[in-house]
Amino acid sequence: MKIETVAHGNGLFLIINVGMCLGMRSFAHEILESIREQIAQYPTDSCGAPGYIKVDISAIKEKGYGCDEQFETDVENGLFVKVSYGFSSRTEFEGELNEKVIIKKDNYEFLFHIKEYERDSANGFEIITPDKLIGVPEDEKLGRVVYLIIRPLD
Repeated sequence: MKIETVAHGNGLFLIINVGMCLGMRSFAHEILESIREQIAQYPTDSCGAPGYIKVDISAIKEKGYGCDEQFETDVENGLFVKVSYGFSSRTEFEGELNEKVIIKKDNYEFLFHIKEYERDSANGFEIITPDKLIGVPEDEKLGRVVYLIIRPLD
């Protein structure tokens, strides 16, 4: 698959799918439910582009001193909705494949990074890394696996 095709798909996935998911109550609820586990996985399938968001909040848990309670309060008060507005046509992507976005909001840093891809059903939904994209046909619909690391800024 061409780099341009993957980069374009990554940009759309981050802006549309991830941006929309962050604004959903079910996303915030899922994160709050799994806060003790330090990592959660949320499926997304907006506009026919499947994927997952794996959320890592271990840095918040490690900070201690009530940081996780403050994070819970911030999420309940719409933190993820605010972050979702950080995705727009002016979003600045990093990486050759437009695979990274960093958004800072309300004393937190959100690092979104597409690290893996999920192949279609004909290929057994195989999870592949970016170095394996070269052999993927142009017309294959790839799912994306976004790793989201949330860190406190102070």
